[in-house]
Amino acid sequence: MHTITLLISFLLITFSSQLYSQERSPKVGYKLLNPDKVETKNFYFFSVLDHQDELKKILSEDEILKKIAEDKYTKLRKSGNSYDSIGNMLKFSEQEIETIGIQIVRLFEQQPSFKKVFDDHVIASGCYYLLMDQSDPGDIIKKVWKQDASAMNRIIDVYGIGVKPFYPGIDSLSYPTGSRKHQNLMSWTKSLLVSQAENNPLFYHLTYSAAELLLDLNDRDDAVVYEPLWEGENKAAYEKIKQTDWDKYPYTALVVLGFGPDNYDFPLNPGAKIRLRTALEKYKEGVAPFIVVTGGKVYPFKTRNVEAYHMKQYLINEFEIPEDQIIIEPHARHTTSNIRNTARIIFRNGIPMNKPMLVSSSEGHINTVFSGSFAERCQREIGLVPYKTGKRTGLNFVELFPLPNALQINPIEPLDP
Repeated sequence: MHTITLLISFLLITFSSQLYSQERSPKVGYKLLNPDKVETKNFYFFSVLDHQDELKKILSEDEILKKIAEDKYTKLRKSGNSYDSIGNMLKFSEQEIETIGIQIVRLFEQQPSFKKVFDDHVIASGCYYLLMDQSDPGDIIKKVWKQDASAMNRIIDVYGIGVKPFYPGIDSLSYPTGSRKHQNLMSWTKSLLVSQAENNPLFYHLTYSAAELLLDLNDRDDAVVYEPLWEGENKAAYEKIKQTDWDKYPYTALVVLGFGPDNYDFPLNPGAKIRLRTALEKYKEGVAPFIVVTGGKVYPFKTRNVEAYHMKQYLINEFEIPEDQIIIEPHARHTTSNIRNTARIIFRNGIPMNKPMLVSSSEGHINTVFSGSFAERCQREIGLVPYKTGKRTGLNFVELFPLPNALQINPIEPLDP
């Protein structure tokens, strides 16, 4: 009898866990609100809140949160004018993050409108996929807030104070740290934000606005170029996705990894052209209905050229590949996010996740992607492994199965979160 009881309990727990998992799963077809804004890509929960008048009113009227807003404003106004003093005043302190988290949970538990945002956007978007455990919703929303606060602080660290990012050669501050230009811009930033925040009771206003402004002052719109993709560069291909018979193809897409340009005048590296031509030979065999070209605005430092866009133009102009067969992924800055961002496109557009994509590049590059060390690099740099490895099908090709954890925002990479 005891054994039967334990078995029933186990089955109930398993069923409840599966049901719970389904309830907190991201929604296929979900479209990010305001995808052309850097705030959306870096701290999605608060970018949604900032467009909800009812919720902003609730946050503005909370006495504890309002006091934090007043204190931050006063401290910034009275801070020194050195760039690091200004930057540190703009960031959330650990104590502020903890206090704010407690208050947000309290408001979340009291206000149905908060719970609606949680269900309709926090869960549905998948932007906080790794936080969706079996905790109470209030505990999850506290972790979501902490992630968003960390993302805002990270932007201020790198693009305000001059902290070195993972890849300082391509992602760093646009001018020498501590230079006259740097100091002047931070001083002017302080003046502007103080004038804007004088009568603003929102606790997040200063830090949120500073993060957006500092990315703009550094001309860092890398995470949002060509957005919304469904209205522009990928419109034709996304429409074709809806009519695609996936059973006709062994792969959902042939993904071509970029090869960063080495000068400002020529937007495609010769190596990228070789990769495209190599992939085209395979594409002509009918292995997939779409080519995904992936590469952002990366090399050389602060280039204005977006590699994926020029890869697409090369395929159209030189080989007459129809536009509705080409999907661009224009935000990735590294091989890790080439794969992660492509997995995001696949999930959000309802492309089958149980069928592999075929990834193409140079032999050495595919050696890297196929290795176990690449998974370790993904975990280290973007906090997750966004794929399962399939078979190596040739010198230039490997099968990868995309995973939905790819939707998770990386709060420490402001240019490709």
